[in-house]
Parts: sequence; structure tokens; C-alpha cells
Amino acid sequence: MIKEQIGMALDSLRANKFRSLLTMLGIIIGAGTLVAVLSLGNALQSSVFEQFVDLGTRRIAVEPGDPRAKGARDVPGYGLLSVQDYRALTDLAASRPDLFRAVVPEVTVNTQVRAGAVAVQTLLVGTTEAYPQVQTVPMLAGRFLTAADESSGARVGVLGYLVARDLFGADPEALRAAVGRTVEINGQPLAIVGVIDENGGPFSTDGRVFAPVSTVRLRLVGDLDLPGRGLRMSSVLLGITSEKVVDPAEEAIVATLRATRGVPEGAINDFEVRTPTQALNVLRGINGAITGFIAIVAGISLVVGGIGIMNIMLVAVTERTREIGVRKALGASDGDVLGQFVLEALALSLVGSLIGIAGAIGIVLLIGAAAGIGAQISWSAVVIALAFASLIGIGFGFYPARRAAMLQPIEALRYE
Repeated sequence: MIKEQIGMALDSLRANKFRSLLTMLGIIIGAGTLVAVLSLGNALQSSVFEQFVDLGTRRIAVEPGDPRAKGARDVPGYGLLSVQDYRALTDLAASRPDLFRAVVPEVTVNTQVRAGAVAVQTLLVGTTEAYPQVQTVPMLAGRFLTAADESSGARVGVLGYLVARDLFGADPEALRAAVGRTVEINGQPLAIVGVIDENGGPFSTDGRVFAPVSTVRLRLVGDLDLPGRGLRMSSVLLGITSEKVVDPAEEAIVATLRATRGVPEGAINDFEVRTPTQALNVLRGINGAITGFIAIVAGISLVVGGIGIMNIMLVAVTERTREIGVRKALGASDGDVLGQFVLEALALSLVGSLIGIAGAIGIVLLIGAAAGIGAQISWSAVVIALAFASLIGIGFGFYPARRAAMLQPIEALRYE
């Protein structure tokens, strides 16, 4: 019986092809939009996350704590990072290669860099040759800092893109020609050995000037030492092996620094640990909100399509009243008639959703290939679209089907 009812439902669709297509239009748009949005949203999220990884999200930053925080100890230099902390973290990284790739210091000072008559306000960063292992540094020209620069306290520097552009112009040849020239910081000469390409984002190097830590400390900026604790660090960056090890890496850092700095049991940390999880969670939240909003719009389209199905099924019941009467007179039960019309509504909904899904797959693959984001079909979205379309078909088809099932045979046969 079910097989016969399915066949009759499909015959009904074929008998009114254009009307069926118009009826399915809302379902087609809704199901297609749902699959396309979720598939492209997942691909875009993966692409953005990879770009963030390239910009430096595989790292954890340790920064000074807030000396005004509740519970802070009355100790000179409380909350500040020193070279002792850096060395402790370096030892930790060496003992846990499964968690950490590299450790680099950052000694930052807001200052002015001058080239001839042009002066630019910038952030001077003292760091080491390992910095590119923690933060992506795409070189436009020249090189980054080396171990030899650090050991000799060489007067050399690397310019971020915006600094180089403001000093020497935006022409690519002028930027490349900046390598070998000399700028001044606090009246001290600094030979440019490299220019970093533009790399905007939350961890951008565009507005920075990089120099060896020893050069910044001894030649460019004074008064950077903490009494009895050595060089004051603005932050310490630790490159991690994967985003999957963020939690154990953070726990190891906190335990090491609390022990090194003598933080008592139960006292608050006198340092800050910033993980990539925070930035990535913000991205996930934004992407999820946008995707969810569009998915809701697609769901509304499916509901509108369901209303269209209900409307056309009510028309079908009216048109086929005599047919219903004949079937009942020949022994068809109320359940048989109910099942027949529910299956017809379900067929409309499922066929429409399949057409929409097929179109969405084509669109997703086309956009993915054109944009180069490696889009893949979200099969979970396909299942959701089919399930939702089925519920819509059954839900909105039930009322017309029940009306058909409740018709009395005699009244139906007399209907003109």
C-alpha cells in the first residue's frame, strides 16, 4: 500500500509540473540557502583561522600583571617581567618540546624614528633572531635580525611596512632601496637591514621597528633594568606546537612563573597570560552569529514554502473531492486518504529540498574554486535541510490531508 501511495504522490507531481515547481520554490530556496551558508561558513571560518595562525595565533603571550589588582603584594616591581622570568620560560620550553617551539622576549618603547627631515612615531621592539618562529614576519627586502646582531649589540634594525612607507615612500623599489640606509632613534644611528612586507591583523608588525635586545638596552634606550632583577620585559612570547596544546601550555607557564616569582599559594598571579583561544573564540562567535542569522532566514524561507504547500494541498483536496469519494466508496479508509495526501505534501517538500541542495552543492563548489578557500559540502547541513523539509511537508500537509480524510463519501460523490 505504501509503495502504491508513493507512486501516486509522484504521479501527482508529474501531472502538474509547473504548479508543483512554483509550490516548491520556497523549499528550494530555503534548503539551498541553508546548505550553501553552512558549507561556505565552515570553509570561510577555516580559511580565516588559518590566516590568523599565519599571523601568529600559535603563540601565548606573557605580559606584566596589574600592580593595582586586589591582593597585590607590596613588592617593588610587582607585576613586571624581568630577564629572570624569560630565562625560566626558556628552560620550560627546552624541557617541553611537545608544547613549545620557541621563546622570544619583547622590550617595547614608544619612540620616534627619523630619516632625514621625515620623522615617524613608532613602537621600537627589542627582540631576538627567534622572533619569526613565533610571529610570521614576511620579508619584503633584506633580512631579519640574527644571533650575531644580538651578541655584538649591532646598531641594526628592521622596519615594519608602514614605518618604511612613511619614511621612504610607498613605491616598492623605494622600500627595497631602504635596506642599507640609516635612520635615527633617540639621536642614535640604526642601519636598516630589512623591511617587512605588509601583514595587517591583530598581530601586525606594520607599525614597528625591530632591533636586537642588547642594542635597545645598551645603545638606544636607557633605564630598562629592574633593581636586582635585570632587564625589564614588556612581554615574553612562547610559540606553541599546535592550538590543541593551549591549555596544557598555559598551565605549565602559570606553574613555572608562580614558582619563579614566589607567588604564595592562593594569591593572585602577578602576570597576565594571553592565549590565542581568546581571539579565536571571538572569531568563532562572530562567524557563528552571522551563519546562524542567515540559517534562520533560510528556515523562514522553508516555513514560507510549507505554507505554500499547505495552500496547494487545500486546492488539491478541493479539486479531487469526487476522486476521494470514489476511493472511499470502493473501501479506502480515512487513514488511506490521510496517508495519501500527507505523502504528496512530503514528496513536494523532499523533491524541492533535493533540488535546492543540488543547486547549493554546485554553488558551493564553484565559489570555493573561484575564491580558493577549499569549500567542502557540509553533509550535516544536508541532513538538517532534508529533515527540516520533511517536517515542514508533514506538518503543513497534515491539515489538508485530514480535511480530505474527513470527507463523507456521499457528500464527496455529489460534489461538482
